[in-house]
Amino acid sequence: MYGFVNYALELLVTKTFGDETWELIKKNADVQMEGQFLVRQIYEDEITYNLISAAVDILKIPANTILELFGRTFFEFCQDSGYDKILQVLGATPRDFLQNLDALHDHLGTLYPGMKAPSFRCTERQEDGALILHYYSDRPGLEHIVIGIVKTVASKLHGTDVEMNILKSREECDHVQFLITEKSSSNKGDVQQIDEIHTLSLEQKVSAATFCKVFPFHLMFDKDLKIVQTGCTIARVIPNITVSTCTVGDILSTVRPHLELTFDNILSHINTIYVLKTKVGVMKVNALPEYCQLRLKGQMLYIQETNLVVFLCYPSVMNLDDLTRRGLYISDIPLHDATRDLVLMSEQFEAEYKLTRNLEFLTDKLQQTYRELEAEKKKTDR
Repeated sequence: MYGFVNYALELLVTKTFGDETWELIKKNADVQMEGQFLVRQIYEDEITYNLISAAVDILKIPANTILELFGRTFFEFCQDSGYDKILQVLGATPRDFLQNLDALHDHLGTLYPGMKAPSFRCTERQEDGALILHYYSDRPGLEHIVIGIVKTVASKLHGTDVEMNILKSREECDHVQFLITEKSSSNKGDVQQIDEIHTLSLEQKVSAATFCKVFPFHLMFDKDLKIVQTGCTIARVIPNITVSTCTVGDILSTVRPHLELTFDNILSHINTIYVLKTKVGVMKVNALPEYCQLRLKGQMLYIQETNLVVFLCYPSVMNLDDLTRRGLYISDIPLHDATRDLVLMSEQFEAEYKLTRNLEFLTDKLQQTYRELEAEKKKTDR
């Protein structure tokens, strides 16, 4: 777990209960460290759990209450850390925000390598259309953090008070389900969507061959998930695809969202960002095992005229080296695709990230040295 989680917990305790209480919590949690947690350093999950357990014992506050408070503090910390603008544009309502949260986490996964972010998806309750949030995480027992975050998001970003209750726990299924109901809202009107489409004629304008060149990263499949068309680059790096006999499940597995990849599930989550990963042995590339799989990120579009779905996607890679190791080139990405700029910008970000991380380590080391000098000075004075 990255240090920004522990640092946010530290902010919650120090601001509410004082520095001495935080030092006592660290001592009870057997955390032997001076100074603050480093935001860009990875710590063992056990440290976070021990800190929460120690906080419960010392503060005499139930764990669920602390976790919900932490969720509120963590959101505020993210706002203060420069993510306020991207959080504001994720959605106009709590539902839209939550539906786009996976896309943000996937983006942050490129900024923080090795980050194991949770996954979210939304459904509606059949009887009344109420919002159900599905929460998937490898870390058990932290669902009340989600409650704190969602309530704060609804209140601060959307002017809405929501009530959240756990519908199903991990004991009942493989994830946690929340029921979210709106109590009050200060929004005066709903955003109206205009679906009017202007066309000059219904005659076919683009051939399949041209479409495959214009969108080199795409897969088109029918209701049985049988692939009927692929982009030219997909066909090159995954030569085992046999149109009309090969299914999506034969070559790709789902990373996000957490759901079984069926035609009906895709249609019911059509406005969700999808991240799919090639299965082992599918790609024909001369590279180390860790580079023999490719993540494809994009959206599903339903083609009503033919009852087909097209997955318009792009390669989710860290930098140019990450791209070329998988047998791809910058020229494979069309000029109109913003992925070109993202890949090139990631080169600059990686250099800045390493510089910032090293600076953070150096600052922490200097602070530790200063504390040691202060201790020696006190000894000398005595």
